[in-house]
Amino acid sequence: MPANNTEIQPVLIIAGLALPKEALDSIGRQFIKIKQQYLYGESRPNSRHEDALNELKGAELRRAIREGIKAEADKAHKLAHQLLETLIAHGAELYGQVIIKVTDDKFNGTRLYAEAMMRIAKNYHQLLDKELSNGLIVADFRGSEINGKVAQPISLAMWEQKNTFPRFELPPTFGNSNSHVGLQIADIIISTLLMPLALAKFYEQIPESKHKRSDDLQHFKRYQKRLKALCRNGSSLVAVQSNYPDIAIKFL
Repeated sequence: MPANNTEIQPVLIIAGLALPKEALDSIGRQFIKIKQQYLYGESRPNSRHEDALNELKGAELRRAIREGIKAEADKAHKLAHQLLETLIAHGAELYGQVIIKVTDDKFNGTRLYAEAMMRIAKNYHQLLDKELSNGLIVADFRGSEINGKVAQPISLAMWEQKNTFPRFELPPTFGNSNSHVGLQIADIIISTLLMPLALAKFYEQIPESKHKRSDDLQHFKRYQKRLKALCRNGSSLVAVQSNYPDIAIKFL
């Protein structure tokens, strides 16, 4: 954040969903059906594969809620509501870190991304321990170099003499959201819901920018209860300032 009134996004959110293995197929099919109803007004069983690849970006839904006519906003709200209800019904859990950028701070995005991923990994592994289960992390592909920097700390912890994450099947791997339903769902949760809620919650701390909207809380407060239901571990979704990343507070 070089100065006030910058066009740079003032908040960075690194988050993800833990999805039960036995629910993956059901969640994927229901999500595609919800997306089809949003895009076409009906489900399209014969076009399921095609529509799975037709990514619906969370930023588009957020814009529809913030700026669209009432019919468009209502349609986006319906999708978000149905998606959250599907995730809650299938036992999904939400993990992540909201990073509030500070003006003039020497922002190290790669370091903060890696630290947020490590926090997510530790919380997720606690869930696997509790459930006596195994799992793995699939993150959104951003580029080979930065992927390596993000995955390396978790990978190293797995290959230490005493494995820190014995319930992880593999080190973090990376997927293309165009063909990965789970990543598409995570993008909608983050971009459509968590981003405007973060901007509303920390409104006074964030410098003026095009990203701030005074009516965000009014538009998105309805989702706080359902998002909390996805954070059964109360410390699984936290907020930090970029200049004090070790001091975390509960977000929801």
